[in-house]
Amino acid sequence: MPGPGKHFRGNRKGSNHSNPHTLASVARETAASLPADSPVLAIFKEAARKLNERQDRHERLVKLSRDITTESKRIIFLLHSPMTKESEEKTLTEAKERIQKLTNGLIRSIGLELEYSPAHLHSRAVTAGFQEFIEARTLLSLMTDKRIITYPEVQKEFEYYILDDDYQRPLVTMLPETDYMLGLADLTGELMRKAINSISSGDSDECFHACQVVRDLYTGFLGITGSRLLVRKLATTRANVNKVEMAVYALRVRGGEAPAPLLAAAASAADWDAPALSDDEGYY
Repeated sequence: MPGPGKHFRGNRKGSNHSNPHTLASVARETAASLPADSPVLAIFKEAARKLNERQDRHERLVKLSRDITTESKRIIFLLHSPMTKESEEKTLTEAKERIQKLTNGLIRSIGLELEYSPAHLHSRAVTAGFQEFIEARTLLSLMTDKRIITYPEVQKEFEYYILDDDYQRPLVTMLPETDYMLGLADLTGELMRKAINSISSGDSDECFHACQVVRDLYTGFLGITGSRLLVRKLATTRANVNKVEMAVYALRVRGGEAPAPLLAAAASAADWDAPALSDDEGYY
């Protein structure tokens, strides 16, 4: 006699063969039997239409976010390109124009897409683009004004006026505060690269300034709790702090022992083992 488990599985298998009416087939037969003007059928058709519109909007937002990410990376690459005192102003002007074009173009399009839709439903579709934009925008503000542009200032740049039949209506592309903070966390990696590159060019002031900004950012992130995504990036941020400090050490202590290109190579080749670092999460 088969055991209880085998007996149960056999009965279930047999019931499937003997009963061809599954839930899906019954639903299709019921829907087909309803009249065209049935209110129940109209409700389901309206729900299907809304779901299709939401999916289409999500796909458009993903494409916009991907384009924002691509252009933001190109702006960051432009800001990392070698610059002389003569070409610096021209490079920063070009970066400002491209940031402005990005703000008035793709980011404005996100606001139009989400104007009559809850923004939180599509936050995952645009978060990557917002983070990369914040990374590029804050790097530009550091290079031009020696300070990080604040969240209210960025949000102010995302306010527009749309002209409809001689009537101006306000439009705001909402920037989540979490995306702003995640973009700042990624900024520490760009500052680490900039500090190492500044050693090759002999710009010690730039290296020291980048080191201090990375330290201040990491100190601020230590006081933030509740964001799982930000906690994930905290280890990378801490590694960037150590790499920048290594670059400053190479420039300050060993600056007279070797030429700048060798110091830059030594600083960039430093391999910090995260588990070997101290567990003390204090200030620096």
